[in-house]
Amino acid sequence: MTRAGREYKGCCPFHNEKTPSFYVNDDKQFYHCFGCGAHGDVIGFVMRHDRLSFPEAIESLAAQAGLQVPRDTPIEREKYDTEKRLHLLLERATEWFETRLFEAGGKEGLAYLHARGLNDDAIRRFRLGYAPNDGQALIRHLSQKEIGGFTPQEMVAVGLAKKAEDRADHYSFFRNRVIFPVGDRRGRTVAFGGRVLGDGEPKYLNSPDHELFHKGHLLYGLSRARTAISQGQPIIVVEGYMDVIALVEAGYSGAVAPLGTALTEDQMQVLWKMLPPLESREATRDYSPILCFDGDSAGIRAASRAVERALPNITSAQTLRIATIEGAKDPDELIRKSGRSAFDAILRQAQPLIDVLWALSIAGRTLKTPEERASFGVVLKKRVARIKDEQLRELYYDEFKKRIESLFAPKPRTTNYRQTRAGAGPAAPYLGARRPPQGKRRAAEKILLALMINHPDLFDAYGEKFAVSEFHTPEFETLRKKTVEHLSQGYEEKPTAEEVRRALSGSDDPFGYEESGAALAEVLSASTYIGAGKAARPDATFEEASEAWSAVWTSVEQEKVEAERLQRTKDAWTN
Repeated sequence: MTRAGREYKGCCPFHNEKTPSFYVNDDKQFYHCFGCGAHGDVIGFVMRHDRLSFPEAIESLAAQAGLQVPRDTPIEREKYDTEKRLHLLLERATEWFETRLFEAGGKEGLAYLHARGLNDDAIRRFRLGYAPNDGQALIRHLSQKEIGGFTPQEMVAVGLAKKAEDRADHYSFFRNRVIFPVGDRRGRTVAFGGRVLGDGEPKYLNSPDHELFHKGHLLYGLSRARTAISQGQPIIVVEGYMDVIALVEAGYSGAVAPLGTALTEDQMQVLWKMLPPLESREATRDYSPILCFDGDSAGIRAASRAVERALPNITSAQTLRIATIEGAKDPDELIRKSGRSAFDAILRQAQPLIDVLWALSIAGRTLKTPEERASFGVVLKKRVARIKDEQLRELYYDEFKKRIESLFAPKPRTTNYRQTRAGAGPAAPYLGARRPPQGKRRAAEKILLALMINHPDLFDAYGEKFAVSEFHTPEFETLRKKTVEHLSQGYEEKPTAEEVRRALSGSDDPFGYEESGAALAEVLSASTYIGAGKAARPDATFEEASEAWSAVWTSVEQEKVEAERLQRTKDAWTN
């Protein structure tokens, strides 16, 4: 903010702008944006900017001013005092864990974080720490009078200590672990996650629920993500702490993660409450939170569970999108190996809930008989019936009715290889169904690339055709050339699919990641596999992959011939 006469001006935090139109009048104690119309006092600003309720905003402002909010009854005052002391206890523990990490005893934990790609600045920014293997060290520290004189019972109350079963003393809950502080909506530490060093179990350990913390109602990274929407950033839900940190470091401030559990209905509500009101949203922007899952079978099951939990609560103002990650274990690994552009490609492919619901419902079905088709319709209808919003439910019914009619309508010719196989029924449409006709060629090119990358042995049989072809999609054409260059190097042993993927996506790739990484992420995405079926996956047999490649290649060549014939006819008429 800069002074402008009696006022201060700056860029509005509630919408994207380059020229400052946001003014604060300190004398009149209000703010106003001449760009989006946002207006109010300091309490309204905190409520809107930090997504807080009125009481929460009052608490936050009072804390900044060093004041105490009056309490009406002795019980309320006692509850407030207790919670304030427990917050102080958790803050003191956070500070202690942070200090231990940078001491000699924490060198193993520090080495682990460095190996995961974090520098010291990032480690301090996220307040990461280390819990020594000494089960008494934290208790002794927190018990000191100058620290707060906290009792073992208070430490037990917030999950920092446990009482020994066979003796009278207590021991630390977290030992020999890298520590991730978990903040509430206001950023105050309320719990911890601990990643074990070495081979201990469980690998990740989270604080138990207590008076200040309920894991099913909170998300890691929530306090930072609350302002992401106003900064033009999407809300992205990933699986783990390191995924959130990697995304935030890469510039995605809206990254959050559940706390050791699948995403709950309450956590979905927390996500939706961060969104601006429907009437104030930009028409050209999709505000829906994006759930990121792996593209393997476990990821598809997780996506299915998330969809089922979301359906009863979606409305015109609150829904979700689903993105899948292929070729990497998680967002942390993807960004470290392939950079931000690869993850940007993942986000661009995020599918609306209706397309994901359709794809999950139809996946694995042949739909060859009336009974199978009727069963598919029943399953789809039952899922849609779970949507409580009446208007939205009817719109889902109408859309799926159109898709079913289109799916079962007679087709003069197919371009999907699964329909060219003898006895095969209609193929599952790609995620993002009802694409315009020009998307068919792009989809076919994706399948051909996925088949060749995941099954390098196909190059012996189809390499000559693959090498002389020319893809219409520029980024796929670049990736095709690089794949050909890699597979035609005369190896003594044919490279494995993993070696091909690594060569095409690694940061030390001699072919240059910047040109091919994003395209590779799209080619190896779940949308390709759902559209192409099992044959494109690495675990398919050579025979299945070969049959699929031949069928898709034939359909592409037929389209080329037809296009050339039509062009000749057009030329004849125009000349």
